[in-house]
Amino acid sequence: MSIFSAGITGGIIGGVIGIIAVLIGIIGIFLFASFGALIGAITGWILQHIPILGDMVVRGFAQLGIANANLAELGATLGFIAGFFKSAIGKKDDCC
Repeated sequence: MSIFSAGITGGIIGGVIGIIAVLIGIIGIFLFASFGALIGAITGWILQHIPILGDMVVRGFAQLGIANANLAELGATLGFIAGFFKSAIGKKDDCC
């Protein structure tokens, strides 16, 4: 085996490992977004059953143009979208 064939084999292995790492990252992002949707749906369902607060939120969405809002569905939607955003709470700014 020559030096060149060992380099090609190492490059192929590195490429496969890189592709696997990217796929795991994509799956992780989707799982975080799905978990956010689950938490949002549970929170919306709980909010829907609180008499005064639930009605107030439904009226607020009605003023935004969303009539007959199902808070569990809205919570799941907003939770799914929010699952794609990374939290920066507690991180230090390294620039200065």
